Amino acid sequence: MSNEKPAFRWFILVALIFATATNAVTLISPAPLIGEFIPTLHSQGPGPVVFATMGTFNLFGALAAIAGGWLLDRLGFTKVWLGGLVLMVLGAALTPAFGKSIVGLGVLRSIAAIGGGPIMASAGKVAAEWFVPEERGIVTGAQGLSMGVGIMVGFILAPMFNGMFHSPFMALAGVSIVGIIAFILALVVAFGPKAPVMEQPAIAGANTDSLFSWSMSQKSTWFAMIAVVALGWFFQEFNDIVPSYIAIPGIGLGRGPAVAGKYMGMVSIALMVGAAISPFVTEKIFRGSARPTIFVTCILFAIFSFAIKLPGVTGGSALLPCLVLAGLFMAMINPVLMAFFAKNYPEQVVGRLCGTAQGISMFAGTAGVTVGAWALHHFNGYQVPITIMVVLGILGAIGGLGMHKPGEVKSATRVEA
Repeated sequence: MSNEKPAFRWFILVALIFATATNAVTLISPAPLIGEFIPTLHSQGPGPVVFATMGTFNLFGALAAIAGGWLLDRLGFTKVWLGGLVLMVLGAALTPAFGKSIVGLGVLRSIAAIGGGPIMASAGKVAAEWFVPEERGIVTGAQGLSMGVGIMVGFILAPMFNGMFHSPFMALAGVSIVGIIAFILALVVAFGPKAPVMEQPAIAGANTDSLFSWSMSQKSTWFAMIAVVALGWFFQEFNDIVPSYIAIPGIGLGRGPAVAGKYMGMVSIALMVGAAISPFVTEKIFRGSARPTIFVTCILFAIFSFAIKLPGVTGGSALLPCLVLAGLFMAMINPVLMAFFAKNYPEQVVGRLCGTAQGISMFAGTAGVTVGAWALHHFNGYQVPITIMVVLGILGAIGGLGMHKPGEVKSATRVEA
């Protein structure tokens, strides 16, 4: 068993940060340009453009995350990074040539999403292969932080390139520069030192399918997946519902789009801070245990989400602190979940477990947006959609309570490769 900590692992972490940021930039870059796409694509409204640019990305990204987990365990994260980054760069760079129709744009966005999905599943694999258990939360926290930074960079770069080239298609091609930088870093990783000897030599010859079956037979896995579903649902619903709740008069608080943008900008900062501090909170406060961390953060998210419904909060200055704290605790959850898999499951299947979790989370996010929109329309108000978020926060806490350390891994080695 190797307890060495090769210094090269920190370069790998930087490469992971850039690869993840590429996915975030690629994901969000069309969002501020929807209005620019509509006349160029001869669309009758934003709906088809939003589906072609954002809907396809979320759908194929979720599918690719699940399939990418299998690839990560078979091929290793370096090859997956290289292939995924090529797809993301091509999906963006070819937009001026092949993306000037709804169908063409949707296809290119789907290709980019297929490249990005497996990268989102790779943090657990990187953590399990290169970092000791106490450091693995740092890896998953860094990925969460880089996703937030990447989204901010995308919001800046896409309009900037659109202003330079006077074309939203050229703007999407321009943001591919981030992917090119990430690809160069991934190449360095590919030719760098190999990973240390795995920490579980007793199962080094075990069949990965039997190890995955063992992993999925553990109660702790299913409780973790409950938390994953809850997080994916309320995370997406929070970001979709809350801005309009702040801005719209009548059924909402009526503070206007400027205030909503300012408040959500503060929430975005809280999301990055939450992802960054999650490993330190887990290790220093909860002694490395994901179980109490997930329970507490989900409960606190539910409490502060419930608070934004209360007249005493919405009518005064307490609204912004409640929103910021809800975002802070919400952002801590996913890194802790991914670190839980990286710390407690065989290295051979961490990629598949994290990929499955990320894919399920994205599908749950789609359900969250759909149900939230339905509740908003059906009840003509935000009280029910916010209540749904609160209930999902409590469900996530219940999932956290069941996240005990799984049973003896050696029981999975009876089937040999």
